[in-house]
Amino acid sequence: MNHKKREQPKEKTSLHPRNKNRERYNFKELIDCCPELAQFVKQNIYNDESIDFANPKAVKELNKALLHYHYSISFWDVPQNYLIPPIPGRADYIHHIADLLRQNNYGKIPTGSKIKCLDIGVGANCIYPIIGNKEYGWSFIGSDID
Repeated sequence: MNHKKREQPKEKTSLHPRNKNRERYNFKELIDCCPELAQFVKQNIYNDESIDFANPKAVKELNKALLHYHYSISFWDVPQNYLIPPIPGRADYIHHIADLLRQNNYGKIPTGSKIKCLDIGVGANCIYPIIGNKEYGWSFIGSDID
């Protein structure tokens, strides 16, 4: 089957404007900061670099690279058989929360550790506290049953 290369937009406009993942993944730079990702990057049927998003190991390595590249997180891991959250979508939630908080803060997004967040069901990945702290300096308490 012959697939023509699709024109890909430079920006993912469905993501929040402050989301650091709006641009297409630069796999060269991601691999530079997380070499383990290289084994999962392949040309897809449209001749674009991508990973197999159905492969949890590939998604985990992509997440590690994104966290290192965008948020300077040098170590992040999730035990086997736990959910691997998509980083761009989780970052969107944090940015939308920031927008809601801005409405009650004279139009300014509140930043710093004075903002206290409770993540009920933080999970093994701890992704909301990581992104919320790195983006806005917020403090988090996470709870979970596992």
